[in-house]
Amino acid sequence: MKTSTAALAVLLMAVLCYQVSSSPRSVNMSGPCCIQYSTKPFPSSRVVMYEHAASHCFQPAVIFTTITGKKVCGKPDDKWVQDIVNHQKDKAGSG
Repeated sequence: MKTSTAALAVLLMAVLCYQVSSSPRSVNMSGPCCIQYSTKPFPSSRVVMYEHAASHCFQPAVIFTTITGKKVCGKPDDKWVQDIVNHQKDKAGSG
C-alpha cells in the first residue's frame, strides 16, 4: 500500500512538472530576452519596431524587428543601436 501511494505521488508530481514546463506562458512570461548581441549594423529603414529586453533577462538589450519579421538583438550602448532607436522615436513622433 505504501509503495503504490508513493508511486502515485511521484507520477502526479511528474505530470504537474511536465504541464508547467511545457506551458508557453511559463517559458517567456515577462517578455523576450537576448542570448547574444548582433555586432553588424544595418539600416534603420529595415526596422519596423523595437523593444527593450524584459527586466528579468540576464543582459540588457534592444530587440529590433525587421521588415521581414526577423528579431535582431543590439547592445544598448552601441552607437548604431542608439541611432536606430532615435530614428524610430523621431519617426513615431512625426507620425
